Amino acid sequence: MYRFSIAQDAQNPERFGISNLEWTDDSLGEPLWSLNGEKIEKIRNRLICDMCRVVLYTANMPVQEYERYVQFFRKAHLIGVENVLLRYPAIAGASDEAIRRIIAIGAAFSIRILFCFEAEHMEEFGFERYGALRSEDTGLVYDCREFLKQGKLPYRGVLHTSKFRSDVVFLRIQDYVAHSLQPVLPMHGNCEIKDAASGLLARRYEGYFSFSKYGDGLATQDVIREFCQMLCQM
Repeated sequence: MYRFSIAQDAQNPERFGISNLEWTDDSLGEPLWSLNGEKIEKIRNRLICDMCRVVLYTANMPVQEYERYVQFFRKAHLIGVENVLLRYPAIAGASDEAIRRIIAIGAAFSIRILFCFEAEHMEEFGFERYGALRSEDTGLVYDCREFLKQGKLPYRGVLHTSKFRSDVVFLRIQDYVAHSLQPVLPMHGNCEIKDAASGLLARRYEGYFSFSKYGDGLATQDVIREFCQMLCQM
């Protein structure tokens, strides 16, 4: 069964009834790896009292900083982080072996490592390289906008035919108009959000539909409402 998640930062703590949180270092005000035991305990207790859990944490440290990642995963495990996203800045210039070491640390703490494809860095990290790193301890965060930037159909032209479509753990619910990349409500742009959601659900999707503030003038609550109405009509 699919679930909802929401990106939360210090400036926008509203959850709109969603208990699955996506955090970055900005959410805490300082890097997770650097927090002492007292601060970690406070975070853990707050999550328990708010009946929340951190289902995605974005790590931006270079993967070459192995010892720092060991500290990071120990503390991520203590607060119950489920998945860690390594965006391109974290893996830039790194060998596959260096990345595999981080995947192995995550696995030791039962934390899955996720990757995303970014239009500006698709040559350095695309489907082929992900395939070389892929294991039962990895997965994908799929952002349709990154393929729209390249003039591709995000679902019918990419995800639908990808052999890695079952690896998607988070689908970003963000929609944009082609060419101008103007942010709009879901299903009002060209990101094929409805097609992507429908295609994943047809394969018994058990991942997350991920919400965040992604455009000026777009209320997150309206984005959630629009998407949920779409789900009801499917």
